[in-house]
Amino acid sequence: MSLWNTLKQRAESVAQDARHAVDGLTASAHTLAAPRALSADELARQQAWAEALPGNDLPEFVKARLAATARRELPWVSTATPAEMLAQRIHGIEPLGMVNGNCWYHFDYSWSDGHYDGWHHALDRLRLEAALLGANAVVDVTLQAHAGQGPNDVDFALTGTAVRIRGLPPSTDPAVATVSALHFVRLLDDGAVPVGIAIGAHFDWYLPRASAYGAGFGMMNSSPFGASAQTAYQAGALWSNAELSELSAFQQHVRLSAIEHLRSDGQRLNASVLAHTEYSELTREEGDGGEPPRFQCRYIAIGTAVAYERNRPLRSRVCPTFSLADRQLEAPRSQP
Repeated sequence: MSLWNTLKQRAESVAQDARHAVDGLTASAHTLAAPRALSADELARQQAWAEALPGNDLPEFVKARLAATARRELPWVSTATPAEMLAQRIHGIEPLGMVNGNCWYHFDYSWSDGHYDGWHHALDRLRLEAALLGANAVVDVTLQAHAGQGPNDVDFALTGTAVRIRGLPPSTDPAVATVSALHFVRLLDDGAVPVGIAIGAHFDWYLPRASAYGAGFGMMNSSPFGASAQTAYQAGALWSNAELSELSAFQQHVRLSAIEHLRSDGQRLNASVLAHTEYSELTREEGDGGEPPRFQCRYIAIGTAVAYERNRPLRSRVCPTFSLADRQLEAPRSQP
């Protein structure tokens, strides 16, 4: 056999092995991707969730797990570090376990209402788990939103540590706070009580120079927020650095509307709001058939609602401390 035939045979052998490997991987991928039949236990759990959620309740197997955790028959989980747990114990705080609240929400007609309802559904389920543990509060709460397969599907998730405060009976409506347990107690000492989480969201469409107006879909009239882009172009502003005042005013309109919703949600809790989380998005969509482009702005603000006794004097005082040294501290030089 010539050298050429030998090389050709080896190349064909390698190619055949590669095809077999690809076929094997494809078969494995189809096997993994193929939906498997749910077991009887999984079907029973799905049915239990489907029956419990519409009534703002939890399945019996979840209640049994929470009850066993409260009796210390099951291990519990805390989001605090060992040092924080020691400080909590000194201040009379007992961690009971980690609680969660989730809501997979699909919204179409209103982005604002969808986010408001989704977050509050998840928040109510977090409180329900904490109440079943016999907690007084849920601290160190984190909020996460995960996009689904569709643009209007969002998974709202809250996680926190349920705690019991020494000397207080279990609460049927535990307080919810994004601060740590130690900061929660310090706020209580000063008469400030984190009572929940307030949410404000708003979205709107803006069509520059459009004559149509749809009250159900936002402010879509012609240049409602100032001079149009056409006016700016005619004035020569687009050939230099210049603010697009109509878009700036449009974003400000959406932002202020969301903040107003946040304030209203805090008033529902009879509390002030410390806004600590915000999300803003401005997207542009090209028009069809010579129509001008349109803009969509979304804004959401989330904060901790705090009730405060205004007539109560502060127990914690801030002591200003400063150094008179005009240089940084340095380690002493070693002697030769």
